[in-house]
Amino acid sequence: MRNWAGFRFFTPQYPVMRYVKPAISIQDQVAILVGRGLTIQDQTFAESHLSRISYYRLRAYTYPFQNNLDPNHPFTRKVTFEQIIQLYDFDHRLRVLIFSAME
Repeated sequence: MRNWAGFRFFTPQYPVMRYVKPAISIQDQVAILVGRGLTIQDQTFAESHLSRISYYRLRAYTYPFQNNLDPNHPFTRKVTFEQIIQLYDFDHRLRVLIFSAME
């Protein structure tokens, strides 16, 4: 069913997607990263950044350092959490510059 603007309302023929995975605490996210081989020098720093950025958004910056064909995603290169954050921060600053220039 569509409203006057053409947007679909959720109806039985378009069910709402249900998520079945439970939420993972920040401490568990840090433990997962350490278990996969990421070096974390300061756990408080890691927890602070994961609560601000989110595990799944930061995950994109870990891809080049992991075996992504393995379901456990082990780190194959020596890298630290702080280096991953540096990549994220560089990308963030670059995006701000590009979007600012596009305006």
